[in-house]
Amino acid sequence: MDNPSTQTTQKSRLHPLAATAAGAVIIGALAATAAVTGVFPKAGGTNAQTDQTQAAQIASQPVVDSASPANPATYAQQQQPAQQSAQQPVQQQAEPQQAPRAPAAAQQPQYAQQPQAQPQYAQQAPAQPAYCQSCGTVEAISAVKTEGHGTGIGAVGGAVAGGVVGNQFGAGNGRTAMTLLGALGGGLAGNSVEKHLRSTTSYSVRVHMENGKTRYFTYHEAPPFQQGQRVRVENGTLVAG
Repeated sequence: MDNPSTQTTQKSRLHPLAATAAGAVIIGALAATAAVTGVFPKAGGTNAQTDQTQAAQIASQPVVDSASPANPATYAQQQQPAQQSAQQPVQQQAEPQQAPRAPAAAQQPQYAQQPQAQPQYAQQAPAQPAYCQSCGTVEAISAVKTEGHGTGIGAVGGAVAGGVVGNQFGAGNGRTAMTLLGALGGGLAGNSVEKHLRSTTSYSVRVHMENGKTRYFTYHEAPPFQQGQRVRVENGTLVAG
C-alpha cells in the first residue's frame, strides 16, 4: 500500500517539458532585454539600424491617455509623422553617399557692349609754316630803256650839217631850198641822235615774296641774279640767298 505523502510529492513536481519551456522563455526574455539595453555587443550594421529604428519609434510614439477614448483617425495621423521621421535616418544610412557634384560654373552676366564715346578734341587751326618775310624768288628781269633829253646841241649841229649838205645840190633858188631842207632835217636828226646818246637802260627785277606779295626792284646795271633764283631783302636791296 502506497504512502499518501509520497503520492502528494509526485503530483506537486513540475513536468520536465514545462520546466524547459519556462526556462527558455525566461532566457529569451533576458536576452531580448539585454539586446535592447545594449548589454550584448551589436552583431552587425543591420541589427544596429533595426535597434535604432525601434528605439526611435518607441521614443516618437505619443503618450495616449488611457482614460480618454482612443480615436483611430487621430492616432493614425499622429503615427504617420513619427514613422516618416524614423524612416528618414534609416534611408539616409542605407543610401550610398553620392559624390558631390562640381558646382555649376557661375554664369557671368553678359552686358551689351556699349560703344565708347570717343573723346572730342577742340579743332585747332593747322599751324602755318614759318616763312621768311624778307625772302622771295626772282620771277622776271626786264630791261627798260629811257631816252635822254635833248639839249639843242644835237639839233644845231644837225641843222648845220644838213644845210651844208643841202647847199651842195641845186642852183639859185633851188640851192637855197635844199640848204633849208638840209638844215631842218639835220636839226631833227641831230636832236634824235642826242636823245639816243643820252638814253639809259635800267633793269626791273620782279620778286615774289614768301608772304605772298610781289615787289619790284630797279637796277641801273644788269643785276647779278637769274630768273628763279632765291633772294632776300637787306637794307632795301636784293642779295642772293
